[in-house]
Amino acid sequence: MVAEAVRGAVEWVVAALSGAVTAPEEVAGRLSPRLAARGDLTGFLTANRRFAAFREHQAVIEGIETPGPWTARAAVRTGPLLWELDVAVEPEPPYLIRSFQPRPVPPDAVPWTRIAASLRTHDRVESALPAPAARRIHERLLHAVETHRIVGLAAAIGVGAETVHRETLGVADLQSRTPLDDKAVFRVGSVTKAVTALGVLRLAETGAVDPDGPIDAYVASPVLVPPAPGGRTPTVAELLLHRGGLPKDLAVSRAPLLAGTPLAQVAPRIDMAWPAGERPEYSNVGYAILGALIEAVSGDAYADFCSREVLPRFGMTSACVQRPGVAAPATVTGHRVAAGHVSPAPPAVAPYPAAGGMTAGVDDLLALAGAFGRATDPLVRTALAMAVPAGPGTRFAPGVALLDRPAGTLVWRAGATDGFTAEVLATVDGSVRVVLAAAKSPPDGLRAVGLDLIGRLAAA
Repeated sequence: MVAEAVRGAVEWVVAALSGAVTAPEEVAGRLSPRLAARGDLTGFLTANRRFAAFREHQAVIEGIETPGPWTARAAVRTGPLLWELDVAVEPEPPYLIRSFQPRPVPPDAVPWTRIAASLRTHDRVESALPAPAARRIHERLLHAVETHRIVGLAAAIGVGAETVHRETLGVADLQSRTPLDDKAVFRVGSVTKAVTALGVLRLAETGAVDPDGPIDAYVASPVLVPPAPGGRTPTVAELLLHRGGLPKDLAVSRAPLLAGTPLAQVAPRIDMAWPAGERPEYSNVGYAILGALIEAVSGDAYADFCSREVLPRFGMTSACVQRPGVAAPATVTGHRVAAGHVSPAPPAVAPYPAAGGMTAGVDDLLALAGAFGRATDPLVRTALAMAVPAGPGTRFAPGVALLDRPAGTLVWRAGATDGFTAEVLATVDGSVRVVLAAAKSPPDGLRAVGLDLIGRLAAA
C-alpha cells in the first residue's frame, strides 16, 4: 500500500507539471490542506516557467526510491534534462500529497563519485574528547558526508563551558577547492527565526510590545483576513508559536520579494487558512510579519535592530541578517544535490529575511545553542516558558522547538535554504550542544546526525 500510494503521488505530480491536470478542484483534492493553503497551486503547477521542460517534452519516470515512510524520490527525464523529484504523502487514506520538490540536474553538474575522494584530503578534526569518542563522531560525520553528498560540512560540539570537538570536512567552494576553516560563514535559513523571535521578545521586554496583543495593533499591512466572518486576527504570541492560522508560504511571485519589495506590497491582503490559535502550522509568512513588527515598533530596519539588540547580546559576533534585496555575506558556496550530481547554488536572497535570511558560523550557532540550553538570559527564559504542544514529542517555543525525548528534552532549531542546511541542538540544561552547518541542499539526513551525536554525548 505504501509503495502504491507514493508511486501514485509521483505520477500525479509529474502529470500536473506536464499540464495534464488543470482543474483547480482536482488539484485541491489531491493536495493536503496545509499545502493547498498556500494559494493558487494550479497556476504554480501548470504555468511556472521553472517547469517548462515538463510541458515541452514527454516526462519519463526512470526510477522511484522510497528513502523513508510515505516518501519517494524519483528520477524523471524531460528531453535532455534530468530531474530529481521528492514527494511525500500523508499516511492515511486518501494519501494526500503533503510536499513535492522537483530539482533539475544542471548540464554542468558534477557526479559525486568524481569528486568524493579528493574532498577528503581537506578534512580536519580537532578534539579534546577521548580518542575512541572522537573517532566515533568523525566516522558518523564522514558517513553523513558520503551518504548525502555534502561538499562542505562544519561541526562543533560543546560540553559544559568548553568547545570539545570541531571538524571541517570538504571545502568551502568546489571550483576553487578553498578549504573550510573555523571562521567559515554559511547561510543558515530558518535559524534566523530564533533571532527574530528574540528581537520581538526584546521589544516586549521594554514594554513596547504586548505578546498577547493582536498583530494588527502593530502591523497595519498585510491585512490578515480570518477564514470565517467574525473571526479574529492572531496575537503576536500566536505568530511566534506558529499558531497564527497562516500557511507556510504564499503562492505569489517571488521576484518582487527577492528584489526587496516588502511583503505588504506583494501581498497586501492574506487570507488566513485556519482560525488563529486553532492549530500549530509552521509558517515562514508569520515570521515575515514579525519582522515587519520589529520595524514598525522600533523605527529601525529589521537588520539594524537585530544587529544591535540581539546578535551581540547572544555572542553571535560573525552572524549577519539580511537587508532587503541583498544577500547576507557568506564565505561558503552552497551546493545543490540532485540525482547523484552536485552543482553550485548562486548567492541567495531570502524572500522573507526575518524568516530565513541570516548567515553565521558554527561559533555563532554554538553560542545560540548555549543561550537556549542554559536559559540564563531573561529573553530565553520567556521564550521557553511560552512553549506549546506542536505534535507528538514536540513543542513550539518562539524561534525554536523543544523535542521531548525519554532521555530528556532538547532545544532544536534547523535551517534549510538553497544550497545550505544547518542544525542546532542543545540539552535543556545546556550541558551538551551540537551544531552542524553544511553546504548542501536538500536537507535530508542531518537532523538524524545531530540527534544521534547529542544523544551519545548526553548519555556519556
